[in-house]
Amino acid sequence: MDTNALELLIPLTYIPGVALLIMSTSQRYSYVNSTIHEFSEEECRIQTDRVKQELRRAHLFRNSLLALYLSVVFFSLGSLVAFLVNAWGITTSTAVLEIATILGVFCIVFAVAKLAAESILSLDIIKRHARRHEDKTDDSQ
Repeated sequence: MDTNALELLIPLTYIPGVALLIMSTSQRYSYVNSTIHEFSEEECRIQTDRVKQELRRAHLFRNSLLALYLSVVFFSLGSLVAFLVNAWGITTSTAVLEIATILGVFCIVFAVAKLAAESILSLDIIKRHARRHEDKTDDSQ
């Protein structure tokens, strides 16, 4: 394997970082799903805002996970196709590798944007809970 062939595998170096994002995001997604399932029917009718917020979080997590999975696909396929073309001795440009890498990076940026939106939403939920708690303690005094 010459140096050029090794360069074709560079997008695969992104995968461990993406895998860490996938693991943490899927754990948080699982927690949101558990929270939604814990609501009883009565709570869902009473706390429609809370349910809507949790569903919004679940959608953000799902979209980010899909984007992260797609980035792994693009990085892997780009490297695989470019490596196989190089291994077979076919002279070609690295256009496939470059396009797949760019698509993979765009998927990561999209996923991170969705995770940032979820973080903002989570902070908003925490602030609302804190305000409700403060209101309850003010009423009891």
